[in-house]
Amino acid sequence: MEEEINNISLAQFVREAREKIGLSVTLLAKRCNLTEEEISDIECGKELFLSVTIRQKLAKGLKINLSDILKYEKKVEINYYAANKEFEDYAREKMMSGEGSELRCPICGSELICKVVKRYDAEDNLILHYKASCKKCPFQIV
Repeated sequence: MEEEINNISLAQFVREAREKIGLSVTLLAKRCNLTEEEISDIECGKELFLSVTIRQKLAKGLKINLSDILKYEKKVEINYYAANKEFEDYAREKMMSGEGSELRCPICGSELICKVVKRYDAEDNLILHYKASCKKCPFQIV
């Protein structure tokens, strides 16, 4: 059983769980109170690690246990891969100026997947949050 889990990615597990209960990406997003983009990013393999909040919402929406999702997330020591402050500042500047596609992972040199997450505070002010993750290794800026 353990070997079978290692052969299935988080993306594949979530997609299969969604299809098993007969939901589209749109319906799952609504059920989980997440965006379609967040669900698509998970199912396409762009998200290898989920925040506690997203993991909880996803488990509830798929009607599965949190532990079921945790089995398929990448097992790494995140702090080891955290960017240093200088690189994070540099990367955020590049993303803010629209040049995020030029960023490379400081660990393995692969292309970074960059995205801007739009959030609103309690007073309905737009807050832009810049995130980046490596396509090949667990490096990320959150």
